[in-house]
Amino acid sequence: MPDADALTGPQLEGWDCALCGRRLIADQLLGTVAWTCGSRTREVELWVCRPLCGEGLEGA
Repeated sequence: MPDADALTGPQLEGWDCALCGRRLIADQLLGTVAWTCGSRTREVELWVCRPLCGEGLEGA
C-alpha cells in the first residue's frame, strides 16, 4: 500500500492512480489508508488503474 504522505492531492482524491499517477479512466479500489493533515486524520480510499497498471503488477 502506498504511503499516504507521498501521494499527490489528485491521487488522494481519486482522480489519479495511487500507484502510477496517471489520470484514471477506468478504475478499481486498492484499499484505504489513514492520511493526516494537520491535526485531522481521515481514512482515504485509494483508486488504481483497471486493468492494473505496470506499477501494481510489479508489486504483486
